Amino acid sequence: MLVAFITIFALRAKKIDFSVAITVAAIIIGLTSGNQVSIIFSVIYTTVSSPSTWTLVVAVVMITVLGYALKETGLMIRFIEGLSNVLPGNILLALIPAIFGFLSMPGGALMSAPFIEPEANKLGLEPEYKTYFNVWFRHLLYWVNPVTSSTIMATTLAGFTINYWLRVQWPLFFAMVAIGLFFSRDFISTPKRKSDGGKFTLDDALGAIPLLITVGLVLYGLEVYIGLGTGILSTFLLGRVRPKRALRMIWKGIQWNTAMAVLATLYLRDMVISSGSVELLFDAILSAGIPRIAIAVFIPLLIGAISGSPAMGVGISFPLLLPLFNEPNIHVVSIIFVGITCTYITSPLHLCLVLSNSYYKSDLNKVIRYLAPSAAALYLSGVAYHWILNSL
Repeated sequence: MLVAFITIFALRAKKIDFSVAITVAAIIIGLTSGNQVSIIFSVIYTTVSSPSTWTLVVAVVMITVLGYALKETGLMIRFIEGLSNVLPGNILLALIPAIFGFLSMPGGALMSAPFIEPEANKLGLEPEYKTYFNVWFRHLLYWVNPVTSSTIMATTLAGFTINYWLRVQWPLFFAMVAIGLFFSRDFISTPKRKSDGGKFTLDDALGAIPLLITVGLVLYGLEVYIGLGTGILSTFLLGRVRPKRALRMIWKGIQWNTAMAVLATLYLRDMVISSGSVELLFDAILSAGIPRIAIAVFIPLLIGAISGSPAMGVGISFPLLLPLFNEPNIHVVSIIFVGITCTYITSPLHLCLVLSNSYYKSDLNKVIRYLAPSAAALYLSGVAYHWILNSL
């Protein structure tokens, strides 16, 4: 088990594709578990024959298609430009990346960066402050958005419904808003400007409709892929996209490496369960006197910092840690999730952070020094919140 997970990080350091690294780790676990070699192939069959596998893969892929379609049709651009006509600049700085946070895709902060810059310049923000706003507020919706890859992955692996998961997580959205506003309170050197008196038209609002439809249908209780499919279709209709162009958008919007990474993660999960290796590992750890909760706290922090993706961090840590608690309740699982998310936000492997830093030409060390206290405050808030609820 330990060699397998060390191998993941070693291969990633060599820029090996995530899906390949995860698959190699799963094979190592299978070959060293004491089972027959055929377990490698029997677990592959278990993974690919499960309906839940393809539900998750399709949902994650459709998220990237929706984001691509909203960008290519110009609906999202018009929506942001309309908001800039009626909102004060400081509010817009937080709102723009939050809106783009609905489009859960690797490096998505690069989409919001150009829209933040004009307002940020008017408010006298330094490059490091621009990067902070773009990264921190983009990730607010992890706690309330039912169509982020990490939420779908977490609920699938842990066995909770999305509605139940979000009902428990939503207070952390307000905690993250409050923390971001508190730590950025001195970033603005130019007095807040009043609205320019422009209008927000119905045509501007069209960009929000596919997102509202998608989120609304999922929260209503429909399957994630139904909500996403309806959102994509509404994007094409509102953008007046012809069928031929729509098919091209779907094809270009699919991120095949993301689909393969999800498949590999589920293969790893099934291998961990089938091999029995995790029980042996944690029997040894627990016999050494290390508390379960200490493991649940430390491992997610480490994995979040070096995985470079919250969904992949969940994919690595959940199969490793959840068997330790037999049937963990949602608060224990959430503490693991919070740890992954908080260290991911401040990680130098975080693609949104890397791309934002490059776009604004900021000093990455300074940006991390601003982000780290915010992430630490969010982590402590999240742990305290779930610890209290778990004790009730």
